[in-house]
Formats: sequence, C-alpha cells, structure tokens
Amino acid sequence: MALSVELDLLRESLSCCAYRGDQHSDVLIEEHDVLAKLKKVTLRASNGDWFSFDPDKGRGSKALMSPLLTTGKAHDHHRACDCVVLIRRDDKITAIYIDLKSGNPTGYSGQFKSTRQFLRYAIGLIEEFHGQSLELGEERYVVLYGGKPALIQKTVTAPKPLKMGKTQPDKPYKREVTNPGQLYLAELLR
Repeated sequence: MALSVELDLLRESLSCCAYRGDQHSDVLIEEHDVLAKLKKVTLRASNGDWFSFDPDKGRGSKALMSPLLTTGKAHDHHRACDCVVLIRRDDKITAIYIDLKSGNPTGYSGQFKSTRQFLRYAIGLIEEFHGQSLELGEERYVVLYGGKPALIQKTVTAPKPLKMGKTQPDKPYKREVTNPGQLYLAELLR
C-alpha cells in the first residue's frame, strides 16, 4: 500500500521523517537526552497510510526563518516532543504526539503545544503552496514514561476510547512502559 498523495507531500516537506507505513511496520521512538532512563519505545503498527517524524531531532539551530524559532529562555515555545505519527483515516489526518519521559512525567505540555503549532503550520504551507487540502481531524497526546529494565513483562490495560479522544497537551494519556518498551499503534487509535 502506497502513501496517499496528500500524506506523502506532507512527509516530503519534513526533514526528520524516518518511518512510513508503506515501507515499515514499526516506529522506533528514541529519547536523545543521555541522562534519560527511558531511551527507546517501539510502536508496533501495520502497513498503511501513515508516517512518523521526530520534531525534536529536526529542530536544529541553523537557518531559522524567524527569531520566534530561536531557542533560549526568552523563547520557551521552541520545544518539541519525541515523535509524531500521522495517520490518514476517513480522508482526515489523525496526529498522535508522543513524548518519552523518565520517572515522574512533567514538562510535556509546552513540547506538545509547540509541536502541534508546527504541524498546523506545515499543513497550512502544503495547502497554500501545493493546493493539497489536508484536514487535521483528531489530535491525541501520549506520554510514555518509566525507564525500569524489562525484567517483568506486565501487560497494561489499553486506554478507553473515550479517554484517548479527549486528550490535551496538558492532560495527555500517560502510560508506564519498560526500557526498552513496546506497544501497538492500534491501542492509541481506539
């Protein structure tokens, strides 16, 4: 199955894409902070009309278009979560924003908000300059936290559909995972 034209156009406009549903069945989410306890989570997905990108990795410090994109204390909004998975369902895009945290998860709200605005900006550019309409139908926010070694493999209860659909940057779905961890994309799409 190939990516839809609209989703592939958005994918080509981003420089930090690693996984795509027409070539991969997993998404490896990595935390780049050397001090983090939770380093890697594998998101199991089937082939389909989706791709993921790593906004944290893609926000380098060169060639910024505006001082608003500068890093530093005066520009706290220039933050990013660890992964965004975009899935095309029913002619709309579902965005799942994922951040990995060690231990007690905090500091994710600004990362989600900044990444959400970047994605909306990228979709607006595709519509304005390429004439392709991409409707962002649903946005979900997920914090995976932990960092404990995978000694005991416990299965965590899947989130309830009502809860997943009502997540917000400051009220994400939180799930403890082992290090390295894994979960299924389908669990986050309920």
